[in-house]
Amino acid sequence: MPSVARTAFALFVDVMGLQHDLAPANSRRRASAGFDLCRERLETFHRDLDDVVRRDMAILPVNVPQPHFVAEFSDSAYIVGVRFASVAIPALHLMRKALRHKYPLRGGIGAGSFSHETSGVRTLREQQVWTTSSFLGGAIVTAYQAERSSTPGLRVLVHPQVMRRNAEPFLNVFTVCLREDENNVASSHELRLWRANEVAAAARRLREFRDGQDLPERATRHYAAAIDAYDRFRSVQKELPHVLPALWL
Repeated sequence: MPSVARTAFALFVDVMGLQHDLAPANSRRRASAGFDLCRERLETFHRDLDDVVRRDMAILPVNVPQPHFVAEFSDSAYIVGVRFASVAIPALHLMRKALRHKYPLRGGIGAGSFSHETSGVRTLREQQVWTTSSFLGGAIVTAYQAERSSTPGLRVLVHPQVMRRNAEPFLNVFTVCLREDENNVASSHELRLWRANEVAAAARRLREFRDGQDLPERATRHYAAAIDAYDRFRSVQKELPHVLPALWL
């Protein structure tokens, strides 16, 4: 039976740079290296996703409801919950793990209706597998729109529909306004990924990650935009509730 929530919050996260990793190469060795890097990044992403949902969220207090739906794809995932914190806290954990484990991640948070229709796996004939996961709603659409917005950066962008729920606990603690030139119909705010005293070390880590790659010009702007956003987090003297300090920085 379909599972319907009148209002839900959704997080959509997407591993970036895979087209570059898998682009046709001049040599078999280079093509193989690109494939191996892509596979390693995706394996790490899926391990991190599992850790966040099964372990990190499980130890939160009862006033932060657990996500009630997770859809996992090859290079992306949706997490859906009844409260903003149910998706914002996993987003923070995932973005921090992505920097620590060196893969480019970007996300969007939306709000609206949500329905999980069907899920399953079936085998039609030998060596043919058919997987099904049908879910829909405004929360899914707006989370995708926020992640796909024109605002660049390895960041978690927040759709204006989320900000209209201004009575939601933790909303104003976890979010900051985008710059005026970045604000658009799909994203008006972003998640504050780091505490003020973590910003310098996080920015250094991100620069080191960027500089260790052979990136096209289009990709480098995402790193520049993220570093600029980190710098703005420095002026916010607020705690990040239920998110442990990044002692590994």
